[in-house]
Amino acid sequence: MTENRQTADLVIRGGTVIDGTGRPRFRGDVAVRDGKITAIGDLAALRGRQEYRADGLIVAPGFIDAHAHSDTAFVRDDSGASKLYQGVTTEISGNCGDSPFPAAPDNADPWQLASFSDFLAAFSSRGCRMAVNQALLVGHGTLRRAVIGSGSREASAAETAEMQRLLRRDLADGAWGLSLGLEYAPGCFANQRELNELGRTVAEMDGIVTCHMRSEGLRIDSALEELAQIGFSSGARVHASHLKLDHYMVHGRAPAVWAAIEKANREGIRFTADTYPYTASATTLSIRCPRWSMDGGPKALLEHLQGPRRAEILDAIRSHYFNAERAETCLFSDDGGLWPGIVGRTLRDVAENILHTSDYAEAAAQVLLRTQAKAWCVFFVMSEQDMLYFLSRDVCIGSDGYALSGDPDKVKYSPHPRSYGAIAEFFRLAREKRLCSLEEAVRRVTGKPAHVFSIPDRGRLAVGLAADITVFDPAAIAPRATYLQPVQLAQGVRLVIVNGKTALRDGVQTEERAGQFLRKRSGK
Repeated sequence: MTENRQTADLVIRGGTVIDGTGRPRFRGDVAVRDGKITAIGDLAALRGRQEYRADGLIVAPGFIDAHAHSDTAFVRDDSGASKLYQGVTTEISGNCGDSPFPAAPDNADPWQLASFSDFLAAFSSRGCRMAVNQALLVGHGTLRRAVIGSGSREASAAETAEMQRLLRRDLADGAWGLSLGLEYAPGCFANQRELNELGRTVAEMDGIVTCHMRSEGLRIDSALEELAQIGFSSGARVHASHLKLDHYMVHGRAPAVWAAIEKANREGIRFTADTYPYTASATTLSIRCPRWSMDGGPKALLEHLQGPRRAEILDAIRSHYFNAERAETCLFSDDGGLWPGIVGRTLRDVAENILHTSDYAEAAAQVLLRTQAKAWCVFFVMSEQDMLYFLSRDVCIGSDGYALSGDPDKVKYSPHPRSYGAIAEFFRLAREKRLCSLEEAVRRVTGKPAHVFSIPDRGRLAVGLAADITVFDPAAIAPRATYLQPVQLAQGVRLVIVNGKTALRDGVQTEERAGQFLRKRSGK
């Protein structure tokens, strides 16, 4: 295909094109002008103001991280280097029930705004910029907190209607769906009726319901059924976030879990999932506490830990950390700036060598108190067998991570390496474990998530679509980040174009910050 105009802003020459659809690769050039792809094919007659030789490299759509938490990451660092060096040009953020809107009226955080439109206006008026696109979901926990507060009670009919009103408003303004965080307060206090009603609003607006399920371990079957029921009752598309089995007693059940998702699809429920290529998860230490103790948020938990129900909380924690082997699976990654001596050490290490106790539940309680329940941990709780099984299925790939700086001095904690390596690690595993073809691996991080989240102009290389492009070496793409040294940028990506601008060239980031907040335009 040739273009009428004889000059393009950029021509990528001599590469092997994998277009994101799953179709076989082919040799071809790609031209970009005014932020759009304008031609693909033999473009020998076309000249580019900039040109890039991609001989021996793959030219693909910009990668889409299907599950991220980079909602306000631009405030800390606008480079998004942890994602850009993996070839990521768009992230789906606002996940696990938490988003920057709609905030409660008394919220003091300057980046928690009343609406999606207010958030976008603040980004613009405050002169912010970022390197990677964001497509934001509305967090159910944030929504519930704005209407009901942090309490554990059921929503009344009037409160549910108000949540629906706010949700409909933000979806109409361009948010992409609703994210549930049913393992966290206050989302965990919602019942099936509330979730179904909110699902109806999402279906009305042609969005998607993503879900950190109520259980990813012993009660995984009922959690899957709860999510499927939302889809069945409301007609909304539903999506299981970071699909995994995080309890040793259910390891090996990945085929049964996937069979349940396939069954739901055969029954007419549009049910998809994403996963990440690691056997460790990461979240707050408070996840090990009983749900009732979080009624009222972290402040309530801290009060309970110093009150008459302390023993009950310790019993719940002890069910996870009942011996030294189990305590070794918990690695502290963030202390909230309150106890830096624990970062990079396991719960067992902290208990035995700092607190001088073999009561690991008691040690965990001390960490919660001293960090004001802000401690984050990496939890080594999944099996490689289950992880590889899910990765071999038709899932999207999501990092469950953040767009972070590549400078260790700017990252004040020890993040899970998935922020720096999830997409690159998927390509490494696909290559070395032969999980799928390279065409399929590219589709799973481009065309697949674009289809799942209904992003019409990304995820494929086609004339007229947005010029988000990643050029990479298929034999070299891999992560460098490790659990103990996570702030290390991935390797193997040579060129990244975001909205027609060169964000990374010859493996080095430029000063361009061309990322945008994408707005959904196809709502009913």
